[in-house]
Amino acid sequence: MDKLKVCFVRHGETKSNILGNCCGRINLLLSDQGREQLKELRKNYAYPEVERVFSSPAIRCRETAQVIYPDLEPELVYNLWEFDFGNMDDRPIAEVRDFVGADRWAQKENDCMFPGGESLLEASLRIRAGMTRVIQRCIEDDLSRVAVFTHGEILYALVRACMVTDEPAESFILCPNGMGYEAEVDKKGWFSEQKIYFDKFIPEGAKRPRPEDSPYFR
Repeated sequence: MDKLKVCFVRHGETKSNILGNCCGRINLLLSDQGREQLKELRKNYAYPEVERVFSSPAIRCRETAQVIYPDLEPELVYNLWEFDFGNMDDRPIAEVRDFVGADRWAQKENDCMFPGGESLLEASLRIRAGMTRVIQRCIEDDLSRVAVFTHGEILYALVRACMVTDEPAESFILCPNGMGYEAEVDKKGWFSEQKIYFDKFIPEGAKRPRPEDSPYFR
């Protein structure tokens, strides 16, 4: 089949998320509260059925995948790792904004980068490379429905680079922990256009916290 449904899901809550710190390559476990939130989401709302799960190698993503899809072992894709904040990793988001400039960070300008880390342009190219690997695997194994577990900054980079949607951009600024969106990809067309077509937010019916209520915006 040429059409591929992909469920993109952000990992569950970690200690850094609670504190409002940047959490890039630090390999944190989910918080106890984060695990319970995921279990409640899965209990009360339906996540789409999928044939395979792909995940960032980060423990927080693998743990999330195992809670949401306990019967499917995640296939790890290195390029799904979170943005590399370098020396700013695990620092308060306010320090990150001050370092690059609040307006430039809010606009996610491509040349935003950190000492020892990567630029937003590099992250954007990397996530597209990661999706190319996922789609190639789906072509090889004739898959039509899969899930991808990754990180907040990576999901937003993918939205900015590839998403086709009528939804306002602010709907994607900060994906809530354990939530995401379902989209459709033309498997063959991806290699020429790199487009992802938004379908719906998931899990359906779950109340999505407002980005401004997150510690990242305080």
